[in-house]
Amino acid sequence: LETALKAVEAIDGIEFATSSKYGYVTSCPSNLGTGMRASVHVKVPNLTKDGTDKQAKAAAKPLGLSVRGTGGEHTPIGADGTIDLSPSNRLFITEAEIVTKLYNGIKLLLEKEAAAGGGGGGGDANAVATAAVDADIAEAKQALS
Repeated sequence: LETALKAVEAIDGIEFATSSKYGYVTSCPSNLGTGMRASVHVKVPNLTKDGTDKQAKAAAKPLGLSVRGTGGEHTPIGADGTIDLSPSNRLFITEAEIVTKLYNGIKLLLEKEAAAGGGGGGGDANAVATAAVDADIAEAKQALS
């Protein structure tokens, strides 16, 4: 491993973030700070009815959320329209802010999901999902305070 590291470090133009006190930065810079990435799997069949996550991403981006496949980054969405949803920003934001952003984003995304289905798509299921999210978020906020 040391030989491989030395070989890579010898390549011109490649520099690594390192500190004499802390060593190498081994995390994606977007995860620095809290290091927390909170995510949920949400079923949005109306926003994914074309078999892609394009509409879900378009709906989520203005809400400050990222959409991934159910297996993580660069994986496909679930066959049933399930996506992995998380706040885009994790740097310079507290854990409580991350959870709050996710909660608020889920509620708004579920509204967009219902609208994509002609207004009634998944209404009862979305209400149940939102109630479950409300309970989980309240519990998380309590734990963080």
